[in-house]
Amino acid sequence: MRSTPLTLLLSAFLCATGCSDGGGDGGGETGGAGTTGGTSGGTTGGTGGATGGTTGGTTGGTGGATGGTTGGTTGGTGGATSSSVGTGGGGTGGGGTGGGGAAVRTPAASAATMREAGEKANPPILIGAAISGSGLGDNNYKRVAAAEHNYVTAENEMKWDALEPNAGQFSWGAADNIVNWARDNNMKVKGHTLVWHNQLPGWANNLNGAAAVEQAIRRHIEGVMGHFKDRIKDWDVVNEAVLTDSDTGVGNPRMRPSVFQRALGERFLDLSFQIAREQDPTAKLYYNDYSIDALNDKADFVYEMIKGMVERGVPIDGVGFQMHIGPPNNKADGAAVAANLKRFSDLGLEVLISEMDINRCGGQVSAEEQLTFYHDIVEACFVLPKCVGITFWGINDGRSWLNGWSGALCNGQSSQSLLFNDQYQKKETYNRVLDALLGR
Repeated sequence: MRSTPLTLLLSAFLCATGCSDGGGDGGGETGGAGTTGGTSGGTTGGTGGATGGTTGGTTGGTGGATGGTTGGTTGGTGGATSSSVGTGGGGTGGGGTGGGGAAVRTPAASAATMREAGEKANPPILIGAAISGSGLGDNNYKRVAAAEHNYVTAENEMKWDALEPNAGQFSWGAADNIVNWARDNNMKVKGHTLVWHNQLPGWANNLNGAAAVEQAIRRHIEGVMGHFKDRIKDWDVVNEAVLTDSDTGVGNPRMRPSVFQRALGERFLDLSFQIAREQDPTAKLYYNDYSIDALNDKADFVYEMIKGMVERGVPIDGVGFQMHIGPPNNKADGAAVAANLKRFSDLGLEVLISEMDINRCGGQVSAEEQLTFYHDIVEACFVLPKCVGITFWGINDGRSWLNGWSGALCNGQSSQSLLFNDQYQKKETYNRVLDALLGR
C-alpha cells in the first residue's frame, strides 16, 4: 500500500514551524561508455519571504529582492503584499524557479502531461530529462521528451572530455545541438558538469601542481560558461566530490581523491564556484551528488560541507540530489528524502532532484517499492517550494544508461527504471509521478 501522503505530513510540519516557507568510484552518474558511476533560482528570496511571515511585508520584500534573477523582484512584491504570513505574491515570485517566499506549492487542478502539471503548479516546478545526442535522431524520443519536459540536461555531451578533449581546444557541436533543440522546444537547460573527477581527458588527469590544475579549471569554466552564457543559466559546477566506502553512502565519508583534490585540497570546491560566479553573476550554481538522498553518512558529510561553503560566503545557489535509487546506490523512501531536502533548503539554498531513476535489477527494489518510491520522492520535492526541479535520467527504459553498466546488476537486460517503456508508452511509474505532481 502507498504510505501516508507526504503532502499532509510536510505541510503540517511546515505550519507547525511557522508556515514559512557502487564500488567506490561513482555510483550514480551516467558514464560515456557505461563504465562510470554516479551522476537549478531565488534561494535567499525564499528565506526573505519566510522572514516576511513574522516581520511583515518589508523584510519579505527585501528577501525577495536578494533572491536573485527572475524570482527576486516578484518575490519581493509577494512579501510586501502579505501583511501577516509573508506569502501572497511571493508564492509566484520564483518565476518558475525560485519559488519566492511561498510556504507551499499548489498543484494544478488537472494536467495531461508532467510538463503541464509542473508549469501550472504555483509556484511552477521544472520537469526535466537527460537528453542524449543519439536520442535526438529518434522521432518518438524527441516527441515524448518535448511533450513531457521543460528542462534539459545533456547526458554526456557537456562533460569535460566531450567539450575540451585537448587542452584549450573546445568542441561544441554535440552540446550545441542539444542546447539548440531544447531552446527550439521552449525548454530550459542545465549545464552538466563543469568540474568532475570522471570522464576527464587524459591530459587533464595527468596535470601536476596547484598552478597547472587551477589554470585548467579556470580555462575550462570560463570557456564553457562563456560559450553558453546567453543560453544556459543553471550549472552543475562541482559533481560528486565526496566518497564513502559503499556507493550506498555508508562508511567513512571523505573528500574524493582526484586530480583537483590532490593539487588544491578542498579549496578546489570554493575556487570552482568563485570562478563560475565571476564568469556569470546571474547564473544559478549547484553542487550535485549521488546517494545523499537517504539519511546516511554521506548525506551528513555533504550537509556539513555545503553548510561550511555557505558560511564562508561561497557563491552556491543549490544542491542537486541525483536520486539514482537501487543497486549499487542507496534506497531512499519519501520521508528520508523530505528530511534531507528540508535541511539543505534551510541553509537558504534551492534543492532539486537532478538525475532520477529507480533500478529494479538484482531484485533489490520490488515493483511495488518502485511505484511507492516514485510517488513519494516526487511528492517530497513537489510540496517544498525551494525544490525547483525534478529531472529523470533518460526518457525510456530501452535507452537507460543502467542497462549496460555492470554496477547496476542488469547484465545487459532492461533496468525497468524509467517512466516509459521501450515503445515510449507510459508505464505505471509515470502515473504515480503525475499523481504526485497533481497532489494526489
